[in-house]
Amino acid sequence: MSTMFELKPPEISADAHPQFTDSASCAAWLAELPLVNVAPSQMRLLEQLRELNHYGLPADERLTILELLREPVYFVQEQQLRKLVNKPFPLTQVERGILAHVADLWQELLIGYLHCLGSAGNGRHDGQTALVCQRGLDCLASSMFDHCRVYHVFPDAYWRTLHQLYRRADESGNTATAVADPVKDASVSCVEVYVAALLFVLSNPNEQPQKQLGQIRRWLAHWAQHAPVRRAAPQDKSLPPLLLDFSAAAGAYREADADGRSASAWLDITDLARSLKKNVVLLRKGEPPASLGLGDDCAMPEVEQLLVLLFRLWCEGKNGRVQARRGASATAQACSTIVSMHFHISGKTFRQPGLATKLSLHQRDEIAAFGHVSSRQDDAYIQAGGYAIEEWQLREESLSGLRIVRPAGASGGRYAHSQLVAVRPADAKSFLIGAVRWLVTDENSDLHLGVRIIPGVPVAVAVRPTGINAQAEKFVPALYCPALAALSTPASLILPPGWYRPKRIVEVYSDSAELLLLSGVIERGSDFERVAIEPAR
Repeated sequence: MSTMFELKPPEISADAHPQFTDSASCAAWLAELPLVNVAPSQMRLLEQLRELNHYGLPADERLTILELLREPVYFVQEQQLRKLVNKPFPLTQVERGILAHVADLWQELLIGYLHCLGSAGNGRHDGQTALVCQRGLDCLASSMFDHCRVYHVFPDAYWRTLHQLYRRADESGNTATAVADPVKDASVSCVEVYVAALLFVLSNPNEQPQKQLGQIRRWLAHWAQHAPVRRAAPQDKSLPPLLLDFSAAAGAYREADADGRSASAWLDITDLARSLKKNVVLLRKGEPPASLGLGDDCAMPEVEQLLVLLFRLWCEGKNGRVQARRGASATAQACSTIVSMHFHISGKTFRQPGLATKLSLHQRDEIAAFGHVSSRQDDAYIQAGGYAIEEWQLREESLSGLRIVRPAGASGGRYAHSQLVAVRPADAKSFLIGAVRWLVTDENSDLHLGVRIIPGVPVAVAVRPTGINAQAEKFVPALYCPALAALSTPASLILPPGWYRPKRIVEVYSDSAELLLLSGVIERGSDFERVAIEPAR
């Protein structure tokens, strides 16, 4: 995957031969481009932009061509990204190829605008500096957003280029100049694009589901104007200010996290904090989210929870973590799916309770010789992938969570937000059950998971429905989590999705059978339900 670079476009080459060299021929070429065939059209746009970026053109003509190409580029980029969102991770090789092409196309479009910016610096085309900088910043912000949508880190060099483009606009006095943006159907300034990118990355995008990512980006299109960039520290010190170092390969930070950086500017979040607070207050009073401009896709209480989280992240500098994590360097085993967890916690293959098991002649011989049936058949099943154990590296841990890493190329399943996962650190006797809180793949395609631990030592049990219509139902694997009075955590069952019904009674079998009432849903994950239980009366 390509990476962004300093504000220096590539050299012009006599070997470059684009299929269009002026706006008229570009318009004719686009008229023949079959955008309905998204992937081939993306590759043709990528190839022609590469050729064009090495071809000598007057700045005015180049800018006109880029403006013609911009809308088709944004269209194919969005269509290609839709093939990747809501997929489990890590991405497959084919999916990584799609992401690489998306990143490359954003870069080539940016390079075209950098050519125009270089011409402006030579005294030509200076009146278009605001337009060119806004377009370049939006290429970068779009590429950052697309990486976040597929939970993949973007190169640090993106930050340097973003800062440099903003500084170029600032030096020309054009940061606040709004320019018409047909793709966004609005007039947008350089500072709005810049601030939106800074705040979006501060919203913990690796933790956010796709719907929330889209909401945050949409809100920032309006909220960025409420967080101006200042050359002096804000006078209001009631909230920890956000600092910017234009020379650093990093976004906004707080003074406590400076790590040797010196502030070039400050992000004033005073008005933004006030606006977020106002929205939360009005929502709690019963105001519909749509009437506050938050969108028709927003619903309570989720929208209020997201706004509170954004306030904590942007305005208070709190990450929402209850216990601080400490660094670790150890191996860990992990597995996914309730069936696999049931096997590794119980130590045996799941079988229907109460059914007599007829021993084979071979098994009777093993009992006579060793006192038990060999586990080799189960071991063979594990090796065949039935209940696969994955090898991970434990990097951080706390009482409530873990950060684990699986190197690229290592065997294992794919993961999604809120998915159930069992982890056993090397020094632990039993598995811990948790849910994926956040995930990201790094530049090496290593998979990083943040796992929120579900309290208690899980017990493998079997569960089946009760009632007149459930007499023929079979038991299924489930997990029982005991109550923990110290944490005010009720006893619960971890069940497959769709099992919960209000006041439903289920039969639970461990060493013996008992009837339990499902008294409420504690949480719903992507592949499980955690349900509070109590004895059935």
